[in-house]
Amino acid sequence: MTKMTPPIKDLLPGLTPILKNRHEKVQENCIDLVGRIADRGAEFVPAREWMRICFEILEMLKAHKKERQNHVCTTADIASVAETCSPFTVLPALMNEYRVPELNVHNGVLKSLSFLFEYIGETGKDYIYAVTPLLEDALMDRDLVHRQTAASAIKRISLGVAGLGCEDALIHLFNYVWPNIFETSPHVVNAVMEAIEGMRVALCAAMVLNYCLQGLFHPSRKVREVYWKIYNSLYIGSQEALVAAYPVLEDERTTYIAGLNW
Repeated sequence: MTKMTPPIKDLLPGLTPILKNRHEKVQENCIDLVGRIADRGAEFVPAREWMRICFEILEMLKAHKKERQNHVCTTADIASVAETCSPFTVLPALMNEYRVPELNVHNGVLKSLSFLFEYIGETGKDYIYAVTPLLEDALMDRDLVHRQTAASAIKRISLGVAGLGCEDALIHLFNYVWPNIFETSPHVVNAVMEAIEGMRVALCAAMVLNYCLQGLFHPSRKVREVYWKIYNSLYIGSQEALVAAYPVLEDERTTYIAGLNW
């Protein structure tokens, strides 16, 4: 990276006008190049330049074409900028974009948040309270993709802030995640189960078990199946931690020991 001609610090400012090109292939390749620079040579570019390029990428979240939208969402450019220049340089603009009343923009913001919290890890403890209202809104949305992407973001947030004193916000978010356990879409089910696994790590297995116990013996078989699936996952992941949380049930059966009736 140090031997490149032109140098990285001169190359990135030149990409800003190219990002505004309306040709789809030009934009895709330009975004790909920005992502590679962010991964391998972020330190060669001033923070101010990263912020400028980040705002350009955020503008592209408003793209109407689905292919370009997916490409922008799935790149980790925004997360790389957040990691390089600290998340507070990116989050306000990212959350502001969520106010645009358009489905693609919302999904793009949620996907970017998911990547962002994966990249910044435990630094997320300083920002979890800021994004909680946004994630609440996404988890209550009628659109399945909203809830799926929000659940993925919550998984990454919970794994990043585990043991850092953010349990109040996590329990609050968990209350919005839990009603989605009865979804039938495989992608949503997978995202919700992963979010619950993240909560198991961050909140402890006993907390998740308290949510789970209410449905293990429900009259409906379909309800029982969902709850037992969650319980089995909990048992595999944190078997030893569940011991202290099991309810004490009185044994109603008559016990016979050495021929004596007790």
